[in-house]
Amino acid sequence: MRISRYISACLLLTVINSQEILKDGEQVTTFTYDEALDMLKARDAQWEGKLAKADSLIESQKIVIADGEELIAELEEYSKVDSILSAAKSKQIALLKEREEANEKLIKTLQPKWYENRYLWFVMGALPAYNIGKLVGKL
Repeated sequence: MRISRYISACLLLTVINSQEILKDGEQVTTFTYDEALDMLKARDAQWEGKLAKADSLIESQKIVIADGEELIAELEEYSKVDSILSAAKSKQIALLKEREEANEKLIKTLQPKWYENRYLWFVMGALPAYNIGKLVGKL
């Protein structure tokens, strides 16, 4: 007896709290076949619009991804070129340092030594000539 009252109360509440379906602002409890078909067509049209938007978004994202991949490939190529240039510049710097050291050694070798001083040789030649001239003058 209690169970049947409980079941009947639950059924009564479900009937009272059932969803209301509105069409043109009025509550409709049943639909005709044509109305149901129109609702399904309207729902399908909404989904077709959403699917078209989703497809266009997917296509645009594919284009963005392809552009990104091209950019990545280009940047990788630039990176390779930059690393090659960096290695070449390092070699060039090393060669220029070696050339600078060789030039410094060459400058040291070409600088006149103390005994190659022309004033020293002039004095060494002029003093004996002066002394010889003095000696000849005394005779």
